[in-house]
Amino acid sequence: MQIILYGSLSRKLGKVLEIDADGQKTIRDILQELSTKEPELKPDNPNILVFINDAEASLLGGLSYRPKNEDKIAVLPVAHGGAQ
Repeated sequence: MQIILYGSLSRKLGKVLEIDADGQKTIRDILQELSTKEPELKPDNPNILVFINDAEASLLGGLSYRPKNEDKIAVLPVAHGGAQ
């Protein structure tokens, strides 16, 4: 599975992460693990938006969704700027 981090979220972890999940973990589980390195990724943070294959996560079960390895997850901070 590919996780793409945008804006300030990519500073510590990089822009693209490859994670082998294949339905074993929920988005919530994955974000909780990543939040140990980037606290903004805590699943209960209302200032991040999560997209699963270009659809807003709430349309697909929210943070309870269990991504497959072919999924692309995008995480954006609510306040994000343009190109620098």
